[in-house]
Amino acid sequence: MQNYIEAIEKCLNQCKEMLQLESEKRRALAVNLGKDIEDVVRKQQAALMKLETLEQQRMQAQQQLGYDSAATATQILEQMPNGPEKDRLADLVAQLRQVATDLKEQNKDSLELAKLDLRLIESLRAGGQQNTTQSGVYSRSQAAKPPQGTKFNGSF
Repeated sequence: MQNYIEAIEKCLNQCKEMLQLESEKRRALAVNLGKDIEDVVRKQQAALMKLETLEQQRMQAQQQLGYDSAATATQILEQMPNGPEKDRLADLVAQLRQVATDLKEQNKDSLELAKLDLRLIESLRAGGQQNTTQSGVYSRSQAAKPPQGTKFNGSF
């Protein structure tokens, strides 16, 4: 069980690192620092690959304990006897869920910032005043339109 708990802990730490990278990306998007955005996205891709490797290790540890690789941590917790290992695993799982939720929310915010930046760039390329008011602010009709642009990796 100790290998499984360590594998979950490694996944949690990797997700925390990814959360920090997402925060960096959001800051770079907010001030439109293209080079910084590119650097963070590269780091995120590497972090995601590392998480996938850690997830494989977790699944191997899970199978070594006799659990199906598709079993969830909650299902494993339900089958464990009460004790310090179960308490530790429950704490790690709760932390992992919270970090994953935070990561999802920050990624959503970053995507919205990226879409805004993209719309601004598209507007500037199209002549700058196409969907803006005289002050350069998006008009209500533009704000009501669905976002246009590219999609970031939604694998988080």
